Amino acid sequence: MKVVAFLPAKGASSRINNKNTKLLDGKPLFLHTLEKLVACDFIDEVYLDTESEEIMAMASEVHCKFMRRDPALASNQTDGNRLFMNEVAHAEADVYVQILGTSPFIEVETLRRAVDIVAAPGATHDSAVLVRKDKHYLWANGRPAYDVERIPNSVDLPDVVAETMGMYVITRDAALKTRRRIGDHPAMIEASPLEAFDVNWPEDFEMANLIAAGMREKDRYLLTNIKNHLNSCLLSDLLDDMGYSDQVVRGLAPNIASAKFLGRAKTLKLRLLEEGEDFKGIYNALHSYKEIVPNDIIVVENEAADYAYFGELNANLAIRSGASAVVVGGKTRDSVEVQRIGLPVFAAGYSCQDVRKRATVAHMNKKIQLYGVSISPGDLVFGDAEGVVVIPNQIEKQVLEEVYRRISNEKRILVDISLGVEVDALVSDYGFF
Repeated sequence: MKVVAFLPAKGASSRINNKNTKLLDGKPLFLHTLEKLVACDFIDEVYLDTESEEIMAMASEVHCKFMRRDPALASNQTDGNRLFMNEVAHAEADVYVQILGTSPFIEVETLRRAVDIVAAPGATHDSAVLVRKDKHYLWANGRPAYDVERIPNSVDLPDVVAETMGMYVITRDAALKTRRRIGDHPAMIEASPLEAFDVNWPEDFEMANLIAAGMREKDRYLLTNIKNHLNSCLLSDLLDDMGYSDQVVRGLAPNIASAKFLGRAKTLKLRLLEEGEDFKGIYNALHSYKEIVPNDIIVVENEAADYAYFGELNANLAIRSGASAVVVGGKTRDSVEVQRIGLPVFAAGYSCQDVRKRATVAHMNKKIQLYGVSISPGDLVFGDAEGVVVIPNQIEKQVLEEVYRRISNEKRILVDISLGVEVDALVSDYGFF
């Protein structure tokens, strides 16, 4: 059973200017959904359907396929079914998924449930559509459509069912037969209020940013709690045991000896300036702060590593943006001033000589390398006085689960040591440590 998903994302929009590339909580709107689809283990292929070179460039490091849309289909006049059938014609599959980036809060498990219903052997439903059920005190023709003399309780009102316009799942046979994204026997998948949220107007985008910030705060709270129990030695040992032995960035030291951080990477790469190239490209790095959200870790690869990137002015911009620490593969400057404002910076040393006229921006929020360690946007990065450790996104869940187990073990070991338990008994109870 082959499942293929499509994310339509045109370059231009009328109600919200360049909606798909507008930043939602520090990331282009469409990327929230694209990355979610790629992470689904029940989807075999994910296509980004767009005519926009800019959107394709933004998604260049996402493990998806690109469907280059005919610009004639990239307008508000294009019928949704025509757009969908153009996608069906592009890829062979047993089940097709179309999910809209304007519904960024759809849960993976909701999508899984829809696919399972449609793909089940002998399924009675040939398609599935995400809907919102509500009860409303409706009006019609300028008057209440309910008994205004005896106002009913809301629980007694009839359900009003509406498509969210966010998610569609259909079998290939049903799509080819009906030429639609909804078949003759659709299952209604009920959305939560968050999943039903649709970003179509500027006010919607403002609300979506508030929602995303609230959801991110849960992540920040979790990471803050974990950070208090972590150290780089524990993480390094754990990753070694999992077969990830090259996740420690060597050669960096903190500007504040007691500094400790745990957050998600936002990356920047500086490359050497070419002969005759305008040096002012280095100032494009200032735009990177637009994509920083609270508790992000700014991670910089600098090909001109003997020259300083990041000083007092950048430190103030980083703090204003919400960054909790900075990691630079090279030297920095303004050491006294940066230390005074309290921003943890891990770097290879200091130099008064700036990268200006020596380096320029290569790219932002793409994979970088720091002394042999690959770092992608969104990877967890931990740092303390003894090292900087990178936790790849694909193993984050397993690492954090193992962290809790080992922390618990270490506390019990310490208690047993204080009670005089012999080493052989400790090894027997807990294994080698």
